[in-house]
Amino acid sequence: MKILILGLGINGGGLSAARYFAGKAEVRISDIGQRSSFGTVPDELEALGITCFFADTDPRDNIKWADVVIKNPAIPSKLPQLSLAKNIRNDFFYLFSSPLTKDISFILVTGTKGKSTTVAAITHALNTLGNEALYCGNIGVSAFLILEELEKRKLSGLKMPSYIVAELSSWQIHDTYVALNGQMPSSRLTILTSLYRDHQNRYASLADYYDDKLLLLNDRAERILINIRNRPYVLKHTHKLSKRISVFPTISNPYSLNKMELACAYKALKLLGFAKKEIVRALSSYRGMPHRIEQVAVHDDIMFINDSSATISEAVSFSVKTLYPLSYHLICGGTDKDISASGMLPALRNATDISLLDGSFTRDKLIPLLEKHEIRYSGPYSDLKSAFDNACQRAEEKKSATGAMQVVILSPGAASFEMFRNEFDRGDSFKKLVREYVSPYRART
Repeated sequence: MKILILGLGINGGGLSAARYFAGKAEVRISDIGQRSSFGTVPDELEALGITCFFADTDPRDNIKWADVVIKNPAIPSKLPQLSLAKNIRNDFFYLFSSPLTKDISFILVTGTKGKSTTVAAITHALNTLGNEALYCGNIGVSAFLILEELEKRKLSGLKMPSYIVAELSSWQIHDTYVALNGQMPSSRLTILTSLYRDHQNRYASLADYYDDKLLLLNDRAERILINIRNRPYVLKHTHKLSKRISVFPTISNPYSLNKMELACAYKALKLLGFAKKEIVRALSSYRGMPHRIEQVAVHDDIMFINDSSATISEAVSFSVKTLYPLSYHLICGGTDKDISASGMLPALRNATDISLLDGSFTRDKLIPLLEKHEIRYSGPYSDLKSAFDNACQRAEEKKSATGAMQVVILSPGAASFEMFRNEFDRGDSFKKLVREYVSPYRART
């Protein structure tokens, strides 16, 4: 078997696929990036006997060579060279097709925002309640890693998990749907957390983006849970599934006025048959996800929040609502994804001050919005440290004037690629700056 992994990926996602197939097949890696941009990863791949092709701007020869192409979800499905592929698959194809998962219940989660936190909260609660659950997908864990774990357990005679909680982006859903010939996997529960405008640099229309999300909502889902705000749209486009659909939040949901993700996780666990008291107990010990309204440190009455995964404008407004009534000093801006900045207008209006990170979104969308509404800002800054230093200075000044606690929050509302490798690199850079700022005090992690 000849396997081509098309796209090592900025997060190194192709590495999990390479490790999985090493020794089982003849493997090649093709990536458009320069070898030097992947650090020591190419050396590790070659040590596994894998042939690497970097700066591979025209992979057609490698595609024709392969029996199977494992496509990185960031690579457009309409890439012309892919028409030469014999088979195109992804990690979820192998996980969903594996006989090792036949007795494991799948919980499948998609949505524009809130996916990762919902997946993490549900997984935490299930494990707390004595039902082993593993998570994978867009949350940063390849399905190949889960499949590898299941294979090890089978060889060792160990018990399989009760649940696999999978986060799927719109691209992953599309690729999985194609790889499985339009037959999506069965699920105990399928969840749609939210629908907002996103990824319009990759989709011809908003409807096309939503259509990929809705592929996950099908008659192979035992139950379907959706955000009540999206109910009219979902029912219009999936009217035959109405009897399977439940909504969150409702008045009886104890998290209805809390974070959306906790309200969703609570309802999901109710649909799985757990009692209110045990759900609340399990969720009460959940401490959140890195890069998602992550409290990094509190030092000298200044709180530092890393919300780098807020990559659409609406997410910024959601995040700052959790800070009320504290004054917040907002660091935002970055790379354009062909979406509007208007969704973050409430957050901009209520910010004590704004420090802008430079980028195409900042220049083309954010600054015009700020100037239209006569909202003052600083920057744009060409590096995070300059924006961070400005926000901290303003926070110190406000604290001295009022004596009240201040918040410095990185919540960009945009992608990161002009300045960082990805949003996680951006968040880690912010946390490093916080650690240096509060030193020699210990940052809260």
